[in-house]
Amino acid sequence: MMIKDQRLMIKALAKERDGRFTLIINHQSLLLALLLAVGLMAAIVLPTCAQGSPDPNRPSNDQCLVCHAEPGLEMTLPSNEVLPLTIDADTLDASAHGVHADEEVRCVDCHNDMSGYPHADFPDVDYRTWQLKMSLVCGNCHEDQALDRQDSVHARLIAAGKFEAASCADCHGSHDVQWADPEKHEVDRMQMAEACGQCHSTILDDYKQSIHGQETMKGNQDTPTCSNCHPAHKIPDPRSAEFRLKSPEMCGDCHADKELMSEYDISTDVFDTYVSDFHGATVSIFEATEPGHYTNKAVCSDCHGAHLILPPTDENSSVISANLVKTCQRCHPDANESFTKSWLGHYRPDWKRYPLVTAVKWFYWLIIPFTLVFFAVFVSTDAFRTLKNRGKKKGVGAGQQQGGDEHD
Repeated sequence: MMIKDQRLMIKALAKERDGRFTLIINHQSLLLALLLAVGLMAAIVLPTCAQGSPDPNRPSNDQCLVCHAEPGLEMTLPSNEVLPLTIDADTLDASAHGVHADEEVRCVDCHNDMSGYPHADFPDVDYRTWQLKMSLVCGNCHEDQALDRQDSVHARLIAAGKFEAASCADCHGSHDVQWADPEKHEVDRMQMAEACGQCHSTILDDYKQSIHGQETMKGNQDTPTCSNCHPAHKIPDPRSAEFRLKSPEMCGDCHADKELMSEYDISTDVFDTYVSDFHGATVSIFEATEPGHYTNKAVCSDCHGAHLILPPTDENSSVISANLVKTCQRCHPDANESFTKSWLGHYRPDWKRYPLVTAVKWFYWLIIPFTLVFFAVFVSTDAFRTLKNRGKKKGVGAGQQQGGDEHD
């Protein structure tokens, strides 16, 4: 083991000479440094040569880590931002692009503008511009996701000059990319929500207090996280009329699923009764005929909230009886307790819960078909009698004419 004053110290200093960043080697013994460098390169290159001719334009990760595993390696950008250049090899290996990846991913597969050493000058004026350009490289492997993202709200904002909108690395990370497909790997669903919370912190706080967030933090795999309602790559603008009109259908993905809801003793009538009432029927018509037009008819989030969704029994819930008048007054300023009591909620009327409404419903269920059948029979018999009488008149008229002919 080498003593401290014999260790090789290589530091990338943020000093610029003649427009180039230079690597300064500082050591008391240059000979020892050269010997160590030769030995290290032999350990990397010889096994590679034994396997065949290496691609000089596609060096291995180990070759990159000869420098980039050195602690404290950093670079000062033209914008005076400091860019860390040290990469933790264990973090990289444990990532989705690491040793367990389906296909080998090398540093230069992403950093494909690097060729040879020393590297070229930093290609951009600041870190964010460079990061956005690097995110485009993800599409070389993840083509479907890149195509989906092109029409997303994030991509639209970046195209409009809002560079703070999320790029691939903002959500997935760079050298610590986590697995995202729960069908193939174990995925921390709350960690996915935390990724969104880097930008949407207030919404994340609301979500954590909601019934959905509380269950997700307990490890429940059924409750929705951000990407269930806002599809991961083709995220539509939640402020758009189209998103608003489709939101009940989005809620119905879970709340109309009888098998899923039966596990939590939640009736699917919650969704079915909404679709059949005035609010839901109007929204459904607008969605089918004019998806880009706004309607002021209530959707699920208007009453229950979008992210801070609480059980209807929670004292802070917007739909508990004590708070329902205020909730309805958002759209109906004159609403009072009588107004809210006239609403059946998301329950189908029955003899136990709403006996009077149920009686009226059964009355109409019986009287309407009876009335239709009665008048159908009445009209049919009247038509039959009319046709029969016409036939008799024709017969009498023909007989009289024949008798007159015989008399003549």
